[in-house]
Amino acid sequence: MPGHAQTPVEGRIRAAAAALLMAALALAATMIAPRGPTAAEPASAAKKANGCDPWPAGLSPLGGPAPQRFTMLIRINQQVNVDTYSNFDPATGGLGGYIRPQDIFVINTRFETTTPSVAVQLATNLRAAFPCNRIIALNGMKLDPAVPEYAFSLADHPAVWALMTDFEPSDWNGGRASDPGRPPWSYKFKLAYPRIKQWDGRLAGTLASSPTAASKRTGLVPVDNAGWNYRQIAQDLDKKNRRLGPRHIGPLSVQTQDSCADAGASGLRDRAAALIDQYKYRLVKKVVKRKGKKKKITVRRKIKVEGRPLLGNLSLQISFSDTPNRDAGMAITKTSAQTAAACARAALKRGAGAFFFFASDDSMALLFKQPEIASLRPNGTTSSGGVSPK
Repeated sequence: MPGHAQTPVEGRIRAAAAALLMAALALAATMIAPRGPTAAEPASAAKKANGCDPWPAGLSPLGGPAPQRFTMLIRINQQVNVDTYSNFDPATGGLGGYIRPQDIFVINTRFETTTPSVAVQLATNLRAAFPCNRIIALNGMKLDPAVPEYAFSLADHPAVWALMTDFEPSDWNGGRASDPGRPPWSYKFKLAYPRIKQWDGRLAGTLASSPTAASKRTGLVPVDNAGWNYRQIAQDLDKKNRRLGPRHIGPLSVQTQDSCADAGASGLRDRAAALIDQYKYRLVKKVVKRKGKKKKITVRRKIKVEGRPLLGNLSLQISFSDTPNRDAGMAITKTSAQTAAACARAALKRGAGAFFFFASDDSMALLFKQPEIASLRPNGTTSSGGVSPK
């Protein structure tokens, strides 16, 4: 947290990041150099260096019809994913035509081969292809700057908008070797919440002390647990980002994929409703007198709008496969693209706006063909290489 004793690893962040930054800028110069458009490139937004529309205050725009509110957070594990989205020719498997200005690329630095230096290349290449879209680094909780899952990966990259920590048992426990004072993981919210607050403070404090990273938001991607209060987590993220000015800008993406995998569209719809309800109401104990006896009851109290986290900063996660196996144990292997599309549409109708799609390129290609998503995101690339009017 701000003012904490800096670890040797964090003390080396600037030196390591400076070297990565120099490599990123050198690569960016070659990637963004003027060149003639090819048939697979759109004629407009993807290649312009200026004139980008303002980003929403949160992850997704507030209010408005579903197509306007719908925002995709897209997983990027390696260069092949960047290549797929940088390709605007659907005939050759390109998915670039589905991207809209509010969509966000999420570089998963937890992927087994995505070291910090590889992550720099991914961010640089994404920025060259999409100068107007936001980029998030999804980091682990290791403090070794040379390995995947490094907690501060891409902190100094100029194209990265926010750093979000994956907060689950594997990341927490996986980082204990480089952070000896860290206790074992616990699902108990009374233990987990103070740890989240401490980690949020540590991450934000480290970025705030760096001239090249101070402008970046910090967020969290926590496990989904019925006993956790995500409004409180979001409110803490808002506090940790207050140095940037606005009151409610802390991004939160809850790992809701099991709700979709286990119960389909109704499952994610109901989970979205419960999370949104947490944002709007708090549970308080109240003493009432019934039949001459005092009794404690729990009641819901509406939270004033100014005290709530921004709903547009809440993202739901959907994991799925183009070759699902219903007998598999994990959501990403047992959920179909058809189910994922139905889940997204149901949660969108319930009030959600941002969805973190954790899936392969082939799976995403199949998702875009589902009626529920196709109506929200028609491919904007025409056969001539241009972009259809939106």
